[in-house]
Order: sequence, then structure tokens, then C-alpha cells
Amino acid sequence: MIMEDQEKSKAQLLHELQTSRRQLVELESRVGRHQESMKRLSMLATFPEQNPNMVIEINQNGMVSYLNPVAQHRFPELWVRGFQHPLLTSVPSIITTLKQDGQDYIGREVDLGDAVYEQKICYLREEGLIRIFSHDITALRRAEEAVQQMAEQLRGLARRVVMAQEEERQRVSRELHDEAGQALTALKISLELILESLPPDAAEPGQNLAEAIALTHTTRQRIRLLAQGLHPPVLTTLGINLALEDLCRDFSKRTQIMIDYQGLEIPPQTDAIHLCLYRFLQEALTNVAEHAGAAQVWVNLDVRDAHVCLSVQDNGRGIDGGNAMFLAKNSGGIGLLGMRERLQLLDGRLEIDSKKGMGTRVTAHLPMGKTL
Repeated sequence: MIMEDQEKSKAQLLHELQTSRRQLVELESRVGRHQESMKRLSMLATFPEQNPNMVIEINQNGMVSYLNPVAQHRFPELWVRGFQHPLLTSVPSIITTLKQDGQDYIGREVDLGDAVYEQKICYLREEGLIRIFSHDITALRRAEEAVQQMAEQLRGLARRVVMAQEEERQRVSRELHDEAGQALTALKISLELILESLPPDAAEPGQNLAEAIALTHTTRQRIRLLAQGLHPPVLTTLGINLALEDLCRDFSKRTQIMIDYQGLEIPPQTDAIHLCLYRFLQEALTNVAEHAGAAQVWVNLDVRDAHVCLSVQDNGRGIDGGNAMFLAKNSGGIGLLGMRERLQLLDGRLEIDSKKGMGTRVTAHLPMGKTL
């Protein structure tokens, strides 16, 4: 029953994550359309009557001399209030700056609470006038805020998914070690006692029992390795450097791929960073075994510019540079996607460098001291 509830909880989290991703893509698309619209509108700046944005001309004394139709409709009180209007706040000091620096214009944003305007404030030196183009970017800023909020929600959901996965792995690891492991140990002992009690002339039953004992031992060892992979106790008992070296050693034994591990004794980091580095190496080595066709792997752990860096390089078939850049940006496979999302939860990043026929290097960069 508990497992069913946990599975439902994980499924719900994944569904929420996928929904949020779709919403984020739509919001980013809206932002892009707004930006394209702004580029087109800038071409109309020399035609104030036709400009769909507000165009305002005002003298240095704060007297408005011109409002295009859009400005007259939106803020008719500009005729009276001039520089006192919130839309024109601080314009006199901006003109002083333009005069001193010899600039022709300055851009800024004005937030009126219910609306946000992007302004281009121009100083017409010969006429002694100030021309202000104001573009309503409220929808754009609200969309950007929504994108930011959605990104934070995605990070929160992804964090919950990762935590749920680790809790489930820890539970399964404990059950494998405590229940299955102990049961197999008891079975092995029972079989050994039976074997010892057989008469000397029971050669065939003895051979069968010996094979059963050997199989039980092998199965117990595999379960132990599986439990360690699900929730590695070596992270707390050995530390990250020795834990990664131990992982490389076990992987090399299983796959017959040579691994050269070089790791520095880095300053103590958070459990989240240690686990992220361990999972990253697991996934990277799995990708090497499944896709690279490599005979040699080099793993390096060090510290650069206040970041913990773990790189995995192989001498396999590699991929061309364009695809490597695409994969680094988009994380093309499920494994790479998992790598990138785990790293991003800790403000880290994934780097991929590869050339076709010359192997691949994947590197995890994590700022020191981060936690979930």
C-alpha cells in the first residue's frame, strides 16, 4: 500500500513537471513574439502620427508641445502636468546627463504600477526639445515574470522528484540489504550445513548443493552491489573522492573497460553535492558502456574557480561538434536530461565536448557549498 502511494505521488509529480514545462515553453514563445513586435515598432519612430507607441515632445521648462494620438488618448493630463507626471519623472536630470556626455538619447523603463513603459529619451539640440518615445511593455514584463515564476516552480517540482527518487532508492536499497541479503545469507548457511551432513558417497547431490551454494553467493553479491548503487553508503563512510574511485573500480570489473581515476581531496561539501557527483558519474559511465564503444575512460575530480568539477572522458566513437553543442544545450537523451536537471538544481551546469571518432568528454560543474 505504501509503495502504491509512493508510485502515485511520483507519477503526480512527473505529470505536474511535464505540464509546467509546456506552460513555460508557451510563455517563452509569447516573450519572443513581444520582442519581435518591439523591433518592428522601432521602425515607425520617425512617423509620430502613425506610431502605435506614445510620442511626446516637451521643452526644457516642462511644457508639452506635442502628443501623438496614442499619447493624447492614454495620458491627456500630460498637457498640464508636464515633468510632474509620473511618466516623465527624472527627465530633467536625464537631459542634464545627455548635455554633459554629448549623447543623443538614453533608454530606461518606467513602472507606473499598473503598466510598465520602455522609453527612449532623445535630446533635439537644435530645437532645444526633448522627444520621448514610450512603448507599453507591460505584457512583456508580466510574461517574463510568469516565466521566472514558472521556472522556479519547475525547479521546485524537479527538486521534489529528485528527493522522492532518492527516498525510494534508499528504501529499496535498505530492503534489498536487510531482507533479501539476510535471507540469501541464511539460505547459503543452510545449504552448507546440508552439504556437510551428506554421506561421502552422495557425490551427485553434493555437486548440486555446491552449485546452489555458489549461485546463492553470486546472487547475494549482485544484490549487495545493486543496493550500494541505489544508495551508496560509501559516500558517508569513505568520502566523495574514495567513493568515486570505488565506483570506477567496480564498473571496470563489470565491463572490462579500463578506467584511470584521478581525484583531488576536495574540501568537504554538502551531501547534495556529493550525491549529485556520484549520480553523474554513474550515468556517465553507463553511457560510455552503452553507447561509446570505448576501451579506456579517464575520470578527473578537481576544483576550479570555486566550482567542483568532475569530468569523464572516453576514447570511443564520439559525436560531431554540432551535435555535441546541441546535446549540451538540450540534453538529448533521458540520461543527459537527468544529468543536466540534477546539476541545475544546485546551480551547476553540464558541459559536453566531443568529436566524431575522437571520444567524448562530459563535465559537471557545481558551485561549492550548494544544497537542495
